[in-house]
Amino acid sequence: TITGHQLKTDVPKKMGGSDTAPQPLEHLLAALVGCTQATAVYVGRMMQPRLIIDSIDFDVKGYRDERGALSLPIDVLPAIPARLQSVSGTVTVHFKKGIDVNDEQLKVLGEQTEVRCPVANMMHMSGCKMKMTWVNG
Repeated sequence: TITGHQLKTDVPKKMGGSDTAPQPLEHLLAALVGCTQATAVYVGRMMQPRLIIDSIDFDVKGYRDERGALSLPIDVLPAIPARLQSVSGTVTVHFKKGIDVNDEQLKVLGEQTEVRCPVANMMHMSGCKMKMTWVNG
C-alpha cells in the first residue's frame, strides 16, 4: 500500500488457491469491522453526553451464495449476484469505566455509526442486507 503495509489474499484450494491468506471477502468484513470501530469512537465522542469507548468486540458473519461467482458457463451473466447477500452479528461496546449508557444512547450510537461508516454504506448500497445488534458490554 502507499502506507508501506502489505495485504495478501488467497482463495481456498477448492477454488484453485493455496489457502495461505484471507479471502478478499474476509478482508471486506475486516474493513467493515475496522471502519465501524473507528466511526463508533468518533460518534461516541461527539454525542452529548460523550460516550467514551474503551473497546469493541465484533462477532460478524457474512453470507454469500457462491453460485453468483462460480456460475457456468463463464460467458453467461449469473442469475445470482456475486456479492455478499447479508452480514449479521453482534457489536459489543465496552465503555470507559464510570460511563453509564442507557438503551436509547446505545441505539443512537449504533444508528449513527452505521449511517456514517463508508464501508457499511458501500455494502448496503450493493444490496447487502445488514443486521447488526449493538450490545452494552
